[in-house]
Amino acid sequence: MFKLEQKKNQVKLIGQLNFDTVAQLLNNAEIDFDNAENGEIEVDLSQISRFNSASLALLIEWMKKADQKGLQIKYHNAPEQLVNIAQAYGFHEELPLIST
Repeated sequence: MFKLEQKKNQVKLIGQLNFDTVAQLLNNAEIDFDNAENGEIEVDLSQISRFNSASLALLIEWMKKADQKGLQIKYHNAPEQLVNIAQAYGFHEELPLIST
């Protein structure tokens, strides 16, 4: 099970972020970038129970969309597993991951 909750510029992801849920997010549920306050979106990753390379692809896609709208996106409470995946793929410096 996976859930995306958004209140203005605060986004919370809850559950497993795997190949199936990432596909659903890319095809259906999106962050509402028009609700951004102060030019940024903050995504809380603290309640994600599982990550993989698809998770990384989703975060990169959201980063690109935010950039296209002139916004900054920050990923808070990034688990060590996700940071390690980003480092393995060489994206740890580009992605705005804030570790726990």
